[in-house]
Amino acid sequence: MKRVFKSELPPRVQLNPSQIKRVAQQIAAIDEVRPHDFMGSNYPALNASGTLDFFFSLTLQQFSFWTTKDGHYHKPLVAPLDGKMLKGSSYISQAYFSAFKENPAFLTVTGQANCSEAALKEVLRSDEGKDEMPAFHLHHRLANSYGQDMLALGETPQTLLNKANVSPAPLATFLQLLDRVGGYKEDPLRKKSALLALTLNQRPEQFLRFGQDEALPPVIDYHLMRSCLRTGIIDILDKELHAALVARRVVLRSDEGAIRQAAYDAINEIVHLSGKSMGAVDFYFFGARRRCPEMTEPECAKCALDPICAKRKELFQPVYRTTFY
Repeated sequence: MKRVFKSELPPRVQLNPSQIKRVAQQIAAIDEVRPHDFMGSNYPALNASGTLDFFFSLTLQQFSFWTTKDGHYHKPLVAPLDGKMLKGSSYISQAYFSAFKENPAFLTVTGQANCSEAALKEVLRSDEGKDEMPAFHLHHRLANSYGQDMLALGETPQTLLNKANVSPAPLATFLQLLDRVGGYKEDPLRKKSALLALTLNQRPEQFLRFGQDEALPPVIDYHLMRSCLRTGIIDILDKELHAALVARRVVLRSDEGAIRQAAYDAINEIVHLSGKSMGAVDFYFFGARRRCPEMTEPECAKCALDPICAKRKELFQPVYRTTFY
């Protein structure tokens, strides 16, 4: 019997080049695929004091807004805050924006370094007085880690940006600087670091400039992975893994990693083929969470990708708890 080496083993997850090309062509023709400026009623006003503290401390918290039950995905975080029912990322953004208005010192490097569990729970508490974060201890740990690392390095958000913006490669320098900072340094694919860089570049103040030949890496979260799986730009070849995704079972770290890496590569290729910016493509796919959500039937008629979508609606993102996204 022939010995099968690891490199010859059949892949469990792979890209679908023809579908990637179809999706990229569709994306190229969609006018609404545009970057987000991170302005509005739930963001700091133009040139507002403390804006950098807000985005640096908030972006590292963009992860893990869902619960499990009996080894399966249970439900996303949805709770009332400031008179509105908010979900996941929107919930924590609103909570931190309230802190920005009422207690801006909380968002500073020193405030995060010394933040107690009680103080963070107060910031994140819902209108009903409940602690809603599914993995609160992770959020508290990263808040402290961010602040403590920044203090130890003698840095603030402004000093990091000053160093990045005077370098020949501002984006690369910024990402490398964040590789030393808690809440950002843990992820080898730099999802939150790239999201922060994208935000700071696309704000009207353009806090972070990019070099002429610099391009953002993909910003992959579970919403984007779900879109990649359902549209068919990623194929799951392993029957057991396919069944686990359909059943929404908690998967192994290696399975999550394989799917996330495939989504990273697929989105990178779509950006290249479509001619759209990473910020525009990322925001379009992130917005697909409303058309192709976790808990209800996808509204395909509202999606511009509907004509070419593989419609693998039974597939779900890998269920695996991580602070990366």
